Amino acid sequence: MKYIIAVLIILFASFADIFLYRINIIPVQPAYFLIPFFLVVCALKYSTLNLIDIFKTHTSKFFIAILVFSIVYAAFSPASTEIIKQEIVLNIIAIVFYIFAVHFFRTENKKLVFMVILSSFIVLAGSLWYDFFIGLPKYNLKLSEAVRKGGFGENPNQSASAMKFLAIGVLVFLNKLKNKRIVFILVLVISIFLTFSRSGIVSVILIIMLGTANNWSHKFDIEPPKLIKSLFKMAFLFAVLYLALILLAGIIKENFPAFTRGAAGERIDLLTGQSKKRRVVSGTSATSGRGDLLLNFLDDFMAKPLGYGTGFTTDKKYNSLNTHNHYLYIAVNFGILALILYFVYLGYGLNLSYKSNQFYYLIFVILLMAEGFVTHHIFYNRSMLISLAFFDSLIYKRLNASNTSVV
Repeated sequence: MKYIIAVLIILFASFADIFLYRINIIPVQPAYFLIPFFLVVCALKYSTLNLIDIFKTHTSKFFIAILVFSIVYAAFSPASTEIIKQEIVLNIIAIVFYIFAVHFFRTENKKLVFMVILSSFIVLAGSLWYDFFIGLPKYNLKLSEAVRKGGFGENPNQSASAMKFLAIGVLVFLNKLKNKRIVFILVLVISIFLTFSRSGIVSVILIIMLGTANNWSHKFDIEPPKLIKSLFKMAFLFAVLYLALILLAGIIKENFPAFTRGAAGERIDLLTGQSKKRRVVSGTSATSGRGDLLLNFLDDFMAKPLGYGTGFTTDKKYNSLNTHNHYLYIAVNFGILALILYFVYLGYGLNLSYKSNQFYYLIFVILLMAEGFVTHHIFYNRSMLISLAFFDSLIYKRLNASNTSVV
């Protein structure tokens, strides 16, 4: 059964299950078949008693708290009943999915866990490369007209987000394998660049900066002399990467004329510092109206800091677009108390990374904090949830092994 679970996790983390459904290889939506199948298989394999302690993790407590908020705030939410039910069900599924995934990662052998995380990255990145150079089947009008490629993730930003979180997991296993780590980072940088996702590229730079400063050790190893030495390494590394990005951008422009037009062309110019166009919306630099969204939802939060109710930002009857910001998603829907709870959750994660001496967990939490500024449904994203479960399994497996309380 463990191999069935492993294959399902790879499908979920790489969005391959959605792609297989889109091209009719799997005739039923993942929500009605593969996800329930995964939960049933895990329920049959794992004893309930062995899962109880996972409910004590800080992530489980946060998820349960958000579930309670979503149920309580459903009482006065103006959103439709269907959307409210959807939000509550998604919260429940996230909790159960997370618990089973944590238990899988903490109980299976290191080799299998590594293969699952690495395979997830390879499948997603491979689909992106294939989509870019050859082209995946176009199963709707929006994708057929899109210039930016997203692979199995469909949305390029979503693919970039998933790859960077999966990549941190892969790097955990490559911390002592220098040559393989360099090759992997090169593949990661090119894969993220092919999405033209600015947040993805910034995140990769952050991963490289922090990893280099810590000598790519999984333990905290930052000392003043090492930090100064690492800064010189980073300066050289960034110079090489930047030149590589410019070269790749030139190749793309020359061989793929479609990418010189519209949003894709603008993003290439922006990444290479050649953009001459600045767009300002409501006094705030914005792309696709993100500045307006930020200001509008911030105004909503200030007008009603206790929250509007479950699913308010999701219901298109009240908002044509969601917040594109997880902090505002929590604040506008559930109010300031839930927002404070989320800050406590992130702060606890930072502290936990130091207490358990897990540097890659620190990188993960920092990227999670940054992701909150560009995505609203962070924990409904299966790839993100799987990455979170993997890193939490490292923390709580270590704490349990040393007989330290997980609370």
